[in-house]
Amino acid sequence: MIALPAPWAHPPRRGIVPLILAALLLLLLLPAIAWGQASQLNDRELELEVQRISDQLRCPTCQGSSVKDSDASFSRQIRDKVRVMVKEGQTEDMIKAYFVTRYGEWILRAPKKEGLGLVLWYSPVVLLVGVGFYLGWRVHRNNRSRKAPAPAENVPAPASNPQDFRARLAQDLKRFEEQD
Repeated sequence: MIALPAPWAHPPRRGIVPLILAALLLLLLLPAIAWGQASQLNDRELELEVQRISDQLRCPTCQGSSVKDSDASFSRQIRDKVRVMVKEGQTEDMIKAYFVTRYGEWILRAPKKEGLGLVLWYSPVVLLVGVGFYLGWRVHRNNRSRKAPAPAENVPAPASNPQDFRARLAQDLKRFEEQD
């Protein structure tokens, strides 16, 4: 009988070289793959930042919509400028200041919380508190007027002794009988 060698006894040598080369190639490509994913992540973060800032700017050609929501060519140019400024490392306040100097305060969708803008921010709160105080005062005044009834007209004062009471009762009964 012929004995065959076990497969693990003598592994083939010609298949090991391509395996080693593939492992080395993979080790060399791993940093490039990781860098590509990191740049995609940075691109996503950049785009989110551009959208967030663009949402705070008003479209100069559209009424009531933000630069983020508008498809007007002017809005696209503003978004591109915001993207460039974010890539350059400028902060949100610097970007807003740039657009305010070019287009004025109206480019901002939310007014600043200083000066006249402060009045715009707090006027709804003051109005609600004022209306609440007014309604509370009216309810209190209404309740107070119900507790103290006004004296009725044509109602005689109560009798001080029983004889006056009987006399008044007799007069009232006589008038009641006459009305029938």
